[in-house]
Amino acid sequence: MHFLILGATGRNGSLILAEALSCGHAVTALVRTPSSSSLPPQPQPNLTLVPGNPLCLPDIRTALQTPRAPDAVIVALNPRRVSDSPFAAPHPDTPESLMHDAVRNALEGMKAVGVLKIVINSMQGVGASSGSLTMPFRMLFEHTNMKYTLDDHRAVDALVTGKQGEGVDWVLVRPPMLTEGEALPVKDYGDDGKGICWIPKITRKSVAVFMVDAAEKPDWNRRSPVIAN
Repeated sequence: MHFLILGATGRNGSLILAEALSCGHAVTALVRTPSSSSLPPQPQPNLTLVPGNPLCLPDIRTALQTPRAPDAVIVALNPRRVSDSPFAAPHPDTPESLMHDAVRNALEGMKAVGVLKIVINSMQGVGASSGSLTMPFRMLFEHTNMKYTLDDHRAVDALVTGKQGEGVDWVLVRPPMLTEGEALPVKDYGDDGKGICWIPKITRKSVAVFMVDAAEKPDWNRRSPVIAN
């Protein structure tokens, strides 16, 4: 299969890219900096790098046709912060609606070339999964800098489940707290996250494996699974 990845240089996106390539898929990655150290050494078989910005619709359109239209789009974007802490303030160069605006562009570009599947790295606490958060986590998400990320993810949800997502097979993957480590078995707790433990965790590599799996198969189409190890 052939995937277009948005956010391929991020901590999750680079792992998704590596997983897709290891599975034998062809990948196009829209990246601001093709020389980024988080990308595989070039030239890389089955990998096409397209310089550009997901906030620029013409760049999205170019990526969607280089070298050909993909079977699916995988989105692993996350707002930049002033440090690696998830509670750090947003970076001044990052718009608050980064993910929403990028996904809006992706949907518009996809429909123009007949690409009808998108898999998005969301987060636990959005949509029907909000009730699966414990009170301490709910307070953290609503009353710290995490609220900006949560709001952007909510806007993405409204976009893909609304009119602009009509006719598209979307998957909103909702992991909880992210950890480092190898890929481990993943449990799907449904769209509402019912039955998940109080402090759920999942390794980034586990998320990467699940995201590629969701792009390959129809099993999670038009679903928003909460996943954890």
